[in-house]
Amino acid sequence: MEKVKKFISDLVQAEQNAHIEYRKRDNMSGYNDAFDYLMSFTHDISDQDSGIGFGIGRMNKPHDEVFFEELFLMSELRPRHLYKISHYKNSKYGDLWACYVSVPNSYMNTKRINDCFIVSEINGELKIVANFGPDIDQPKWKYYGGDRELKMNKLGKLLSVERIMEPVDDSWSMEQYNKEI
Repeated sequence: MEKVKKFISDLVQAEQNAHIEYRKRDNMSGYNDAFDYLMSFTHDISDQDSGIGFGIGRMNKPHDEVFFEELFLMSELRPRHLYKISHYKNSKYGDLWACYVSVPNSYMNTKRINDCFIVSEINGELKIVANFGPDIDQPKWKYYGGDRELKMNKLGKLLSVERIMEPVDDSWSMEQYNKEI
């Protein structure tokens, strides 16, 4: 699990760096490089599956002055929290890890599960192969991108669970944290 924790830590750092670069003046190239590096943590399954995103995209034109005038309104940058990692044996991917994380830049540092990145080794490197998150309308998991064949409640044979930090600000998050999933 240590290599998966390191992978998530590196991912969170890359995501933070992309957000930092996004806020800089005259930095479209630097931001796009940071964005490309962040996307290198994901694995595109096919053109038919939606990609794995982080709520940001490539920059096609520089920010205008209005962006910089309103920059102070953007929330303070905060890294995601890692709550739990569940290790599975999956028929398609072999070792598969479900990594339960918070939203990036959470308001008031709220501790709740926002994403579950499904990670596996692809060509010798760990990659996010799917992303799930809480459904807004009902308390269940929803597919958000990556391999559509993966189902959140059917990831394979559960081998182990490592709980890292409790998502204390949300009852559904705590329920998921405590489940043997």
